[in-house]
Amino acid sequence: MTKFFLKITISQKLIVFIAILFIVPISVKAQDLDSLETRGPYKYALPILGKKAYEKGYNIPLPHGILAGTFFNKQGLILDNFEMDIADADTDPSDLEFVSLDGILDFGPSEGRINTFNVRFDTWLLPFLNVSGIAGRVSGEQTISFSIVGSDLIESVTDIEGQYYGFNVLAIVPLGPVNVALDHSWTWTTNDRLDKPVAVKVGGIRVIKQIKTNTANRYFAVWGGAQSQTLEGQTSGNIAFDEALGITEEDKANLDTHWDNVLNDEVVVKEQPITGNPLYWSDLTPAEQALRQGAYDLVRGVADSNVYYKFNKRLEYDWNMVLGAAYQHNERWGLKIEYGFLKSKQQVMFNIDYRFGI
Repeated sequence: MTKFFLKITISQKLIVFIAILFIVPISVKAQDLDSLETRGPYKYALPILGKKAYEKGYNIPLPHGILAGTFFNKQGLILDNFEMDIADADTDPSDLEFVSLDGILDFGPSEGRINTFNVRFDTWLLPFLNVSGIAGRVSGEQTISFSIVGSDLIESVTDIEGQYYGFNVLAIVPLGPVNVALDHSWTWTTNDRLDKPVAVKVGGIRVIKQIKTNTANRYFAVWGGAQSQTLEGQTSGNIAFDEALGITEEDKANLDTHWDNVLNDEVVVKEQPITGNPLYWSDLTPAEQALRQGAYDLVRGVADSNVYYKFNKRLEYDWNMVLGAAYQHNERWGLKIEYGFLKSKQQVMFNIDYRFGI
């Protein structure tokens, strides 16, 4: 039996886990229907129909909550259809002339790794329907590999810093000994390098098993399920050319100093082909001077320009499995942790929740 269990896939294990949630009875029996004589009247305006459910004896969580949490996510990315233009930082977007680099620049395996800290305010509008607003900061890095005209893969790492905001809708459906949770969220992430926020949609289904204790409002919960995530198809933005190539202000200052030395005949420009005698700027013909001046102006101008780009980006895998657990200490304080996984996708979430009534 043990050998058989080790051979089945992770997905099959998750299915077995969810099946167990349905068939295993509650380990600690608690009273679901409390007397109004011991609990007193329901004091809050929300959720709608909450008072009726309360009067029938059902336990209703406090209607409002503030949640603080952190989230780590690592997943594979697929990039293609890269287009770019090089122009001044103040160029009007309508004047840009993007050039496709298909066949010249080809993307290889790419990966995004982010950490977020977020705060969420939620409200139960109905006993089974919760809505919440989300805001937070995101940081991390994106590793992109690419080849140029069939070259070996080149790896580029870009830092990610920004903010995000959005909202979430959650529905809870009781189903025998478990609850089925269906949720969907819409978030937008901002970044100084992007022309517009990146839209992300996340939807999930979870089967939740609650394990009650003999202490009022104290329980544990475990769950398993699946989650999907989709990104907005096209990403566009711009980055300073010197930042993209790692050119520092010191490098540009050294280039300017060198060019001043050339113009002041302090640097040998070239040697005579036959005698090998050194030649300085003033020894060059007007055509040679114009050629070198043009080359310097081009390099210096590009170094102060921006690279404007756009490309298509999507996740390597939209879906992943999730396993989670929660501990509700009392009617106000609770903790949650969840782990998501599937091939190149990994994510860990940790939240602390405080609930209150108005």
